Amino acid sequence: MTKIANVISIITHPIFIVIYSFLIYFEMDTFLNKMLMIAAPNTYWLLFSFLTMMVVLFPLISIYLMYKNKVITSYSIPYRKERLPVLFFMITYYSMTYYIFRNWNETLLNLLSPYLSFLFATLILLIILLLITALWKISLHTASIAGLSGGLMAELAVASEVSNSTVIVVINSMILLLLGVVSFARFYLKAHTFMQTIAGLVLGFSVMFTVVYFQWKI
Repeated sequence: MTKIANVISIITHPIFIVIYSFLIYFEMDTFLNKMLMIAAPNTYWLLFSFLTMMVVLFPLISIYLMYKNKVITSYSIPYRKERLPVLFFMITYYSMTYYIFRNWNETLLNLLSPYLSFLFATLILLIILLLITALWKISLHTASIAGLSGGLMAELAVASEVSNSTVIVVINSMILLLLGVVSFARFYLKAHTFMQTIAGLVLGFSVMFTVVYFQWKI
């Protein structure tokens, strides 16, 4: 059971969540996505490659360097204070990513606006998580997976027309089920208390859903 819980924790690691959001978002058959693929058919892989580099590859390299320099004691980053520099770097990388995506969005006639609000919501969530982690350990795993669910639910709610909405609803339903699995895994591994796990769920879902639903961005 411990091995299974560890595999679940790795698959649902906060670093990978934004990639899942990208893949699912562009699976949504919306008018804006159709127009984007017509106007710039090669944009998808450019965006995906840049996003992977900025919010997955660079953070992983940073974590590796911090481990080698003994800033963190483990790749799982079990201690609250050790999570602070990691979150700081994540915020830095997300800020740069958001800035570049925002410029690309203007070039692409604002066709990326819905996903841009998702990136902005993730940035806000990371900042809040940093502030909370400075005082109290909260589950980053449950905050991230709940944020994915809340953000996608909001995207689906505000989208004017989604031809394959049933598929997206099924995917989000699976993510909702995954919330329970991830929560159990983190609790089973004794990485978090019950309250830390629930707090992550509530914070992640509420922040992402609110920001994405109202399409807030700067």
